[in-house]
Amino acid sequence: MFLLRKYISLIAVIALIVIVFNCKDIGTVVPPPGFRSGSANVTVVKAFTVPVSLSGGTTPYSITRQPSALIATAILNSSTLVITGVDTGQTSIVVSDSKSPIPDTVEIQIIVVTQPPTQSVSFAGQIQPIFNANCTGCHGTNGGLTLTAGVSYSQLYHVPASSSCTSLHRVFPNDANNSVLYLKVVGSTCGSRMPQGGSLSQTEINLIRDWINQGASNN
Repeated sequence: MFLLRKYISLIAVIALIVIVFNCKDIGTVVPPPGFRSGSANVTVVKAFTVPVSLSGGTTPYSITRQPSALIATAILNSSTLVITGVDTGQTSIVVSDSKSPIPDTVEIQIIVVTQPPTQSVSFAGQIQPIFNANCTGCHGTNGGLTLTAGVSYSQLYHVPASSSCTSLHRVFPNDANNSVLYLKVVGSTCGSRMPQGGSLSQTEINLIRDWINQGASNN
């Protein structure tokens, strides 16, 4: 009987501990995540807009300090901040949540540019396919210039031009305007426009220009 009473008392103590522990968990309050923006640095093209998401903290959100009106404007639509580029330059905006008594704030740096940042151009993935589709029919094994895969780069990079504009290089890195390859596809100087009997699309011409101006890497 004594052992039974001791066993029952032990069960009661364990049950009491479990109840207290569970009650403590029930009363735990998980704080909301901190107020934050989707990006701390935003690049906007002049006359275009970029949305920035806001989250966490205590809603509703508000604009505490507007950016310079000469550079950018901003409108807050619920949890989305819409930034519009006005003119080139750099400014910033401060947004806040409604946390009491002191709201949390986030500052976002804004850079307005005249055109989108140039994407890195791959010679193997983007330039060589242009040669394959438009140039290797003439510049395969003849024409004084071979533009087939595996050979074309060594025939272009820092190679002096031979038939026209001999004072220039076929490809002069970082300077498309002084590279015969680019001058030929735009048809401005250095003889007749290439490819013969046609022309590249503006997208293809821009890729060649950007590849050269990015350093003409064998990438």
